[in-house]
Amino acid sequence: MVTAWWSDVANSRTPEHAHPFPESRWVLSGFVRVTVGRETFDLGPGDRLDLPAGTLHAIEVVGLSPVVYVTGTTDQSLRSSPAR
Repeated sequence: MVTAWWSDVANSRTPEHAHPFPESRWVLSGFVRVTVGRETFDLGPGDRLDLPAGTLHAIEVVGLSPVVYVTGTTDQSLRSSPAR
C-alpha cells in the first residue's frame, strides 16, 4: 500500500472529482463531510472511507479546525521511491 499524510484547511471545499486508483482515507483529526453520489458521510477521528477507482466524490471540511488524514492506495504505480 502507498500512503501519504494529507491536510485540508478549516471550512474548505474540494469540488467533485475522481481518481484513477482506489483510495482509502483515515481521519486523524478534524471533521470532514464527503459526498459520493447522493450519499453523504460525516467523518471524524478514527473513521475510514474506502473509494473505488473512478468514484466521483466531493469533500468539505466541517468546523473551525483543519482535517488531517492518512490516505492510501494499493496502486503501486504511485510509489515515488523504490521499496527498501
